[in-house]
Amino acid sequence: MKASYVTLILNSTGGYFDKSDVPSLYVEIQSHRAELERTLSRQLTFHDALFSWTENIFSPIMNEILSSLKLKLIASQKSISKVYFELYEMADETGFRNLDETIESYIQENEVSILRFMFSLFHTKKRATVEEIAI
Repeated sequence: MKASYVTLILNSTGGYFDKSDVPSLYVEIQSHRAELERTLSRQLTFHDALFSWTENIFSPIMNEILSSLKLKLIASQKSISKVYFELYEMADETGFRNLDETIESYIQENEVSILRFMFSLFHTKKRATVEEIAI
């Protein structure tokens, strides 16, 4: 992979990913490119594919992650990039046909972690005993 592609991918994804994520994102972009080329019956540049992937795949998923309270809670337990990759895989399985259903399914699968996180916010910490404080 060209170094310029790494920079383009990192810049196009708004700082939510690091260099270790780039190979996975590159595969997504190239997969999207292949699908577009089959559909359009013509070759596309990497830049064209990157633009289309950003507009049609990446941005819709990231917008949901950043705007949904439940997805934000899940991302606080994992990471934004991890949630993105998990959502991408689920959406890819359905051919990106219904992102809303994919997101609802993802949230349902991860509700236990949301509840665990919310419980941890309200759960009082164990008070230290005198023996634990003594030096």
